[in-house]
Amino acid sequence: MPADTTALRDFVYLDHGRVRSLAAQLDVPEPRAQDVADGRAERERLFRDIEPVLASRGAARIDSSFDFARWTPDAFRDGQFVLVSGTVRMLDFSWLALALTGLPAVLKKMSKIEMAALKNSDEGRRMSKSALQQRGQENMTAIAKVEELKMDELSDVVRQLYPGVVRVKVRPNPEHPRHVLIGSAYADHFYDTPAALSQKYGVEVDAGWTVLGQLNVPNQSAVASPQLIPTGNQMEDAFEQMALLMNNAFRLANAPAFPALSLTPIAIYRFAR
Repeated sequence: MPADTTALRDFVYLDHGRVRSLAAQLDVPEPRAQDVADGRAERERLFRDIEPVLASRGAARIDSSFDFARWTPDAFRDGQFVLVSGTVRMLDFSWLALALTGLPAVLKKMSKIEMAALKNSDEGRRMSKSALQQRGQENMTAIAKVEELKMDELSDVVRQLYPGVVRVKVRPNPEHPRHVLIGSAYADHFYDTPAALSQKYGVEVDAGWTVLGQLNVPNQSAVASPQLIPTGNQMEDAFEQMALLMNNAFRLANAPAFPALSLTPIAIYRFAR
């Protein structure tokens, strides 16, 4: 997998802590302190230096040309580096849940604007008073159904399940929609805020973006629900049982099932042309 270090990269996400760790282990020198190593440019330069080293160590490329007949459980290794290109979907569920808490108020305001515009339109003038009232009532009924969903409670649950992370999903080939890579990227490592990302790109980008990451491939025994390891201490065993129940709940909410693969994103970028 050759890495073109001369190509310009426009970064969307960069986990600099992981990049520095890799650089230290690969003996790739970091910029000197006086070069402002914490600056954006120096972070990206360090990534540019380690990417070809990872490529030379056998990092796998997965894109639309990948032979999906080889996409089997034993074809991937835990911790394996991959460079994935394709359709990238970014979902900040916490930000979305927060936005949904204000949805009823937004819908009410939009309904008022819609009804005012309707009354002043040619269509509205042709409608009877009862028809206009019925339209307004239909809007309020729909809003009431949204309020019944208790967005505040839903928002709290979502924030606990996805604290400070953005779910990233990469589909290398649209002809293989189930062969995807799914990971959680730290919101703090994105160059833009969730709102800015949504405004710029929407939730899905089909522009050949690249994601460098590491695969998380559990062994087959870990796929089954873990069992209690008793200590004889009833209190500790009870706490462990609670932890196992929570683990099962979190895996149900987050863990992908094969053929989807779990991925830890390190960088997301597009090539500047």
